[in-house]
Amino acid sequence: MFEAISFQLIALVGIVGTVGIIALHYIIFGPHRLDVDKAQAKRADVRRFSIIERLIHITNLLSFITLGVTGMIAAIGYGSRLTGWLWVIHAFAAPVFALGLTCIIVMWARDACFATYDREWMKYVGGYLGFGKNRRLPADRFNAGQKALLWIIAALGLAALLSGIGRMFPVFGPVGHELLYQVHRYSALLLIMAVLGHAYLGTFANPGTVRAMILGRVSPAWAEHHHSVWWESLNKERDR
Repeated sequence: MFEAISFQLIALVGIVGTVGIIALHYIIFGPHRLDVDKAQAKRADVRRFSIIERLIHITNLLSFITLGVTGMIAAIGYGSRLTGWLWVIHAFAAPVFALGLTCIIVMWARDACFATYDREWMKYVGGYLGFGKNRRLPADRFNAGQKALLWIIAALGLAALLSGIGRMFPVFGPVGHELLYQVHRYSALLLIMAVLGHAYLGTFANPGTVRAMILGRVSPAWAEHHHSVWWESLNKERDR
């Protein structure tokens, strides 16, 4: 009972704390907006994501939300392990998430490789802490923060999936089974916190970003402002 209550508190503090930090960041630093002249350029004719990329991303997101909600209802709401319909829904969503995560890693691994210019982005933390906010920090198709987040989500997602699969086979003994359970739920909690931060950065913190994932296109001004290296490479390809 003590162990269950402890995770309830940790999970509650972790999720509520993440939401609180997000709200505080928005109040203090606000969103990354383009200047007035660039913001008025609404033309979105630069393709950022293909329809396949968008479908895989939204499918993976929906399956993750299903897993997170069912898992946390049991962990925080009931203070117990998954049972009944919650377990059934959780079990059906898990393979979809596993396939989606695998596709995302394969699909974006090349774009998530770090380059030397990423150091400058990391030096200023992308301008998200105030300093360097008005600088045009170099970023390829993904900036350094997005690259790091992809690998963090990949590691946590794989940990959650592999530990969840391992718990289905009673070959590790009581101690091993309990260890897998702890790995599963704590990696899932950290993953939820990471995705909450990712969702914030892709919506309120960067106006126009969510449109890129829904419609697949952005304006030239947005591309140049947020991903200057990528924008320059696109121009070079057009000039060939």
